[in-house]
Amino acid sequence: MRISVALPAVLGRVEAGAFRGQMMIAFDQKESVVIDCSNIGALPGLWVQLLCSAAATARSKQLSVILKGASDLCRSSFEAIGVDLKSSALALE
Repeated sequence: MRISVALPAVLGRVEAGAFRGQMMIAFDQKESVVIDCSNIGALPGLWVQLLCSAAATARSKQLSVILKGASDLCRSSFEAIGVDLKSSALALE
């Protein structure tokens, strides 16, 4: 099963903690997560790390984290800190 979530309007540390908690609940319930990134430009490094970590956790539970509608600017946020999306646990849709 998959649930869809949107990134919060503010991408700060507090929001990252709450978002991580929501994803962990989804994984505990054996649900993959689809994140709508269509309205997001560049992501802060903290959020890139959060999403990569969540995807690795999901993969270990045979689930997935899928980025939907990620713009070129959003994708370049991952490349900026050395994440190769093609070989990462994150899936693109």
